[in-house]
Amino acid sequence: MRTVPLNESIPVTLDGNGNGTARIGPDEPAAIWRPTLVHVDVNTNVSEAQATIYAGPAPTQQYFVDSTQTASSGDSSDRITGKVVSRTQLPYIWAVFSGGDPGASAVLNVTGTKDIPLCRGSLTR
Repeated sequence: MRTVPLNESIPVTLDGNGNGTARIGPDEPAAIWRPTLVHVDVNTNVSEAQATIYAGPAPTQQYFVDSTQTASSGDSSDRITGKVVSRTQLPYIWAVFSGGDPGASAVLNVTGTKDIPLCRGSLTR
C-alpha cells in the first residue's frame, strides 16, 4: 500500500426546495480513505442552508457523523476522523443539504489520507 493525500470534492445543485445530497467515496476497489476533515459549502443568497454528514452505505441516523446550521458560510468538521471509508466497510461519505436557495450550488470536500494498493506487474529479467 502507498499512502497519499486525500482531497476529493463533489458538487451538487440544490433542488426546487433547496435540498440536495452529495455522495463521495473511493473510486479504486481496494483504496482505503482515512478522512480527517469534511468541509461543506453552499452558495446561497437568501436562505441559510444546513448540512448533515454521514459515513456509511446510506445517509441514515446510524451512520450520522455531524451536522451544521451554517453550511451557507462554509463549515468543517473533524468528527469524521477515525472513520475508515472503503468499498467493503463504510463505502461513502454523504452531505445532506437542506434549507438553501433553490438552484444553489453546494459542495462536499473530504481531506485526509488514502491508501492505494501498489500495482503488481510482471517482472522481466
